[in-house]
Amino acid sequence: MAPGVPQQDAVAVRAFTALRTHLPGCMGVVYDGVFCGVRRDALARQGLLVINYQHGSARPRTYELLRYGRCRHDLWCEQGRIAERLLDDGTSFLASVPVTRLEHREGSDKSRWYHLLRIPCRHGDGSGHVHRVQVGIITTPDDRHSRDPSTGKRRPGDTERDFHRAEHLQQIPQHTRAHQLAYPYRSDSESVHNQFDQSLWNQRMISYGLERQKVYVLGFALAHNATSRRIHHERHRRTAGTPGSQAKT
Repeated sequence: MAPGVPQQDAVAVRAFTALRTHLPGCMGVVYDGVFCGVRRDALARQGLLVINYQHGSARPRTYELLRYGRCRHDLWCEQGRIAERLLDDGTSFLASVPVTRLEHREGSDKSRWYHLLRIPCRHGDGSGHVHRVQVGIITTPDDRHSRDPSTGKRRPGDTERDFHRAEHLQQIPQHTRAHQLAYPYRSDSESVHNQFDQSLWNQRMISYGLERQKVYVLGFALAHNATSRRIHHERHRRTAGTPGSQAKT
């Protein structure tokens, strides 16, 4: 990339930020793996979900050690979510902790996101422990922090302990049903991008200058959306039926 040219992911964040106010009901963004934690953080703070693949370079790292009476739970970050380090026949492994709910709390200046966890435990009544973990946004010393239930002390912010929360803890982790249902929409958008490329002569822009090229792109988008809308209405009409169109019996 040429010096001084904004990176693709930075341009995308600016575009999504600008579009957000013009798209009522927009819940989030589906993007590829180029979105790193910094980009996720920027959009999550605005109340948007960011659904993409976890970076392969994001290695498991320790998160916190919980103490509940007799039991101890060693929590780690792995695959964009909280996992518990367990021992089996002397070998340790990481087991994903069930996420019962994704919570969104909208503040005056930014949004916050949490995973409500249920940590399995063999002690007690067997229902496990309910634990809330903030995800998607990097915390700073100026943020309001929770306290360690075992010591009562304030938990340090992410910047204080050199922890990149948005990089290690996704709002919707990759290996979940919700991610599997939402992420395929990215493939639909890629097919539209391919159609756009195929519409160009020799796959090159037929106009010079940024403003002229914008007009061409907008024209393609309008034509594509109009076609999609017509197909949608035709399918809906055939499914729902219209007066007088039912077959006689």
